[in-house]
Amino acid sequence: MTHPFQSIRWRLLLWHSLISLALVVAIGLLANRLSSRDRFERIDHELRNHERSFFRSVFMPSPGKKSDGPPTLDEIRERLRSLGEPGQDPPEFRDLFKSDPAGTFIVVWDSDGTPLFISPNAPEGLSKPGNPEEGSTALVTRDDFREHLRVHSSGMVTVVARDISAEQNALNRFRLLLGLGGFAILLSAVAGGWWLAGRALRPIDTISQTATRIADGKLDERIDITGRDSELDQLAQVLNNTFEQLASAIEQQKRFTADASHELRTPLTIILTETQRALKGEREPEQYKQFITHCQTAAQRMRGIVDSLLLLARHDLADHEAASARCDLAQLAEQLAERMAPIAAARNVEIHCGLQSAPVTGRPDYLETLLQNLLSNALSHPPVGTPVTLRSFVRGNESVIEVHDAGPGIPAEHLPRLFDRFYRADPARSQVSGHSGLGLAIASSIARALGGRLEAESDPNKGTTFRLSLPFAENGSDFSGKSIRETAPTRSA
Repeated sequence: MTHPFQSIRWRLLLWHSLISLALVVAIGLLANRLSSRDRFERIDHELRNHERSFFRSVFMPSPGKKSDGPPTLDEIRERLRSLGEPGQDPPEFRDLFKSDPAGTFIVVWDSDGTPLFISPNAPEGLSKPGNPEEGSTALVTRDDFREHLRVHSSGMVTVVARDISAEQNALNRFRLLLGLGGFAILLSAVAGGWWLAGRALRPIDTISQTATRIADGKLDERIDITGRDSELDQLAQVLNNTFEQLASAIEQQKRFTADASHELRTPLTIILTETQRALKGEREPEQYKQFITHCQTAAQRMRGIVDSLLLLARHDLADHEAASARCDLAQLAEQLAERMAPIAAARNVEIHCGLQSAPVTGRPDYLETLLQNLLSNALSHPPVGTPVTLRSFVRGNESVIEVHDAGPGIPAEHLPRLFDRFYRADPARSQVSGHSGLGLAIASSIARALGGRLEAESDPNKGTTFRLSLPFAENGSDFSGKSIRETAPTRSA
């Protein structure tokens, strides 16, 4: 069984959950810190204000009484001890403390630890803080009280405090709500992450299912593209193009197998028929010779087909770079025109040559085979007496050679499949002429193997042109680029 976290969806969900958890915890801690600091800052501000109000009300001179300067330390102690006596308390002091236990209270200790003043609302059991640093001020939380501690230079200690249990309870409730809210947000984030991951990876499931169906033989299946031009849509488009090429290759392979079987079936049928006829009874030597001749002709046709198929296989599989050499398409075409002049004369065809130097790097033997197939095709398929023209030139960074015949042309519907194996634009005439339908396929295969391209153009009014374009051989070329041959038609007497 596959581990869950080997799944991309689970991995994405895990990372999304961890990031969401970190964000929720960070935001929760920040909110708790800000809320706690805001509450305690307000409480501390109230404690400091209460302390100032206390000492101002206690030590402020009475109205109409002239101040004799700051009170002495003994006067301060005496004044603090006398607080709480109704007759001596100032009016401002009477409403400063309430009996509410949650209110703010004040305790003042002398340097020896003796209480100088304890407000009426102070809790019982209070004691002077131990070993306070002289001249220091501190804000501390002890149990349920927030205390403002001040140590005077005289050694007296003032503690202003209040009960903060209500604030702490409110803060705890806020923390609980914050935790519950964060947990709910985290759950929502995890659920949303699961949904988003599934939605993002859904095209991958579609691609996988489509590929499975194609692997099962449904070659017409294609991936449904949403059209949002996302990365997965681009991948789906690439895969659809790949599937299209695969289906085309498989279809071409099926067609090739059927065509090859058909091409080989005819000579095999001839051989079997002739041998059966020869074995039916005694024959004259001349009759046996006729049977053997027919079998030999059929066998030679089979051999030609097999040789062509082997040549195509070598072009498909072999490495052509190792045996490459610099050569000139014009020179190759000129030599080929001279060798095929008797064939042209037999069909009353004139070969016109307009050849300019077109240097390339390739296999001369393969180029000769390619050009021979093109020229043979131009000599044999058009009507007798149709002129043929060979042209070569350099165009940009390409060396180009064209084989043109002025025949009736090839119908447009045949051009896309003209270089398919065993394909014939005119099957009846090709069978009579003995062509197997592999010549143009071999030529196209050689052109691709040499890094070039072979194209066909046809016009009923202008004839047919086969154009071979190969990379121009720049460095170290021995060719001048001048016209190799611009002559009258080549014919054999």
